[in-house]
Amino acid sequence: MSNTDELRRVWLFEGLTEDQLDSLSPFTYRKKFGPGELIVEEGHTGNGLYLIVSGNVEAIKGLGTEREQTVNKLGAGEVFGEMALLGEWPRTASVRAVDNVECLGIDRWVFLAQLERQPQVGIRLLHILAQKLRDSDARLVE
Repeated sequence: MSNTDELRRVWLFEGLTEDQLDSLSPFTYRKKFGPGELIVEEGHTGNGLYLIVSGNVEAIKGLGTEREQTVNKLGAGEVFGEMALLGEWPRTASVRAVDNVECLGIDRWVFLAQLERQPQVGIRLLHILAQKLRDSDARLVE
């Protein structure tokens, strides 16, 4: 499957035209991780988003501490690190490969440059992030 085909599966890029996806695709990269390998580390500054092409990952808070907790499990077609597309904030959780994982990555600097040419991607991202914040707030109330 091509990088453009993979991007088409990402909720963030829903509604983009083929030309828009094609213009973003050359700036993506593929990376493989083995079982147990850390992909991102909690507290470290993130530099971009990852799309899981194959395999499974787990998001963990407090990795290596007494309070270690798996907070999410993700598989093929899902993304993590979307907040790192917008700023230099520390990662809120570690993400570790459960099995053999292949990811498609997009770095912040590439994404921000594309936002200038395709502002509808930014609008879509804001909508999704607002939804995530709302869902997070709802969980806190429960």
